[in-house]
Amino acid sequence: MTVAFTSFPGIPDSVAAARRFVAAAIRLCPQATAPDEVVDRAVLITSELATNALRHTHSGDPGETFTVRVRTDARSVQAEVHTRAPRRWNSLPHVVAPDVPFAAHGRGLYLVDQLATTWGPLAPHRHGVYFHLTWNDAPLGRLVG
Repeated sequence: MTVAFTSFPGIPDSVAAARRFVAAAIRLCPQATAPDEVVDRAVLITSELATNALRHTHSGDPGETFTVRVRTDARSVQAEVHTRAPRRWNSLPHVVAPDVPFAAHGRGLYLVDQLATTWGPLAPHRHGVYFHLTWNDAPLGRLVG
């Protein structure tokens, strides 16, 4: 198992940096041979969660940060995006189906829900969201889940 983590400043450029970090953490795990589809899913989910961290938590406030932690083993990756407190008191991440198919906002956790094997809030005493992706050794790296 390999674990990697780092913090990012709460600015929009950090979303791309978090995507690159997660892709590298998965690919550099010596025990894992994650299919490209897994890496792509992890990168997209990370992008959504990092964007939500900036938009919906105090991680997006001036001078604040969010942290990404990635744990990879032979057949799975689990990542966590740790944030500051939500902007709205006692708000937990939840799925909202988009009203309009091509809306610019509102699809983040819906995509996470569709792409992750499992996911959820880090609550009760930590702020943020985790996701888990698993795969097997089937041809074409089909995801389990």
